[in-house]
Amino acid sequence: MKKAISAAQTRMYLENLNAPADGTGLVIGASKSEPSVIQLDDVSKLRNGASIFLIGTGWTSLDLKSWVVQNIDYTAKTATLAQSDTSGETDPIGANAAWLLHAYVDVCAKSYQINENAAASIDTTTLCDNAKTSLVGFSDPGTLTFDFFIDPTDPDYQELRAAQKDGKTRMFEVVYQNKAVRTLPVIVQSVNESGGVDQAVQGAGTMKITGPDVLTMPPGQATANYVLIPVLSPTTGQAPLDVTLTLNEAGGVATGFSINWKDGSPAEQVTTKIVPHQYLTAGSYMPSVIATVAGQPTAPFKAQNAVTIEAPPYSLGASVAPLSGAAPLDVTVSLTESNGTADYFDVDWGDDTTVERVSALSATHNYAAAGSYPVTVTPTLAGVPGAAVPAGTVDVA
Repeated sequence: MKKAISAAQTRMYLENLNAPADGTGLVIGASKSEPSVIQLDDVSKLRNGASIFLIGTGWTSLDLKSWVVQNIDYTAKTATLAQSDTSGETDPIGANAAWLLHAYVDVCAKSYQINENAAASIDTTTLCDNAKTSLVGFSDPGTLTFDFFIDPTDPDYQELRAAQKDGKTRMFEVVYQNKAVRTLPVIVQSVNESGGVDQAVQGAGTMKITGPDVLTMPPGQATANYVLIPVLSPTTGQAPLDVTLTLNEAGGVATGFSINWKDGSPAEQVTTKIVPHQYLTAGSYMPSVIATVAGQPTAPFKAQNAVTIEAPPYSLGASVAPLSGAAPLDVTVSLTESNGTADYFDVDWGDDTTVERVSALSATHNYAAAGSYPVTVTPTLAGVPGAAVPAGTVDVA
């Protein structure tokens, strides 16, 4: 098969939606930030500038879209998603989040031309009706055209023609000699042959660019996108609850962090990446962190997860005194509450008298006859009776 070599060894590739995927895997986590950093189960099949398709994240900002990965950390298995923004997400990422790396075909381009128009500069005065206005669209950035020289039976060429027929959006890659990658979302509009020789054809293709392009730097040059991924642990517990916020960085190193714990406490300034905190009040809290990078503060980065603090359970202490004596005997029951206030208390003096309902934290009673009398107190909170609490047994002689 004849493969053209482009000038300066620039190569161009078109996403193949019909071929088996070159790689699949799971998304372990993702930052709530702009851009987002994702953690994958495996990055061995990825390269900077590659485009992956995400499903099952539960985040509308990421799901069912293709994203260009940059700043891959092959040890931490993380990557930045160029031009993503997950800062508005509130839920945790879905447990079934997955990624897919499509195959690409070589379009054997000899040269190319990109004509990009800023959306605001599109002139609609010559459009004759609303349908045309909709067809052109105010967000249409332009077109990409290229010349090719290729064997007409090449499967890559056949896929190019199939893309022109189905009209689906695909990612298009321009890989430069220095290994920088320019990625654009396109729709193949036309494929025109103009003849050729020696079992090969030459021609041109035109693609409609459907979104902004992404430039990925050559190997060894990081794309400047600092991202912070704060992670809380544990995420539930009773107040007071001790938590730890772990700060994971990508695309740079901060010299300090300002943490807003969202519980009314002052912002905490730290330089360490593992920070303890104690939440004292019941509620749900999602802290945010501002990093200082190259002397400048970043935008706030939300924590990956929220912590839910539950109020400790209501507790009642009860005691009666004295515990013994001769009839007639006067006794007093004393009550102490914690983590709440009861509506009232039902005191069973244990001597077959009517259960006494009181609202104070103490009550008195007189035993007229000898006997052994167990005293219990039942609190009612928000209209719901609780468990009976023993206060002691009074022995009357």
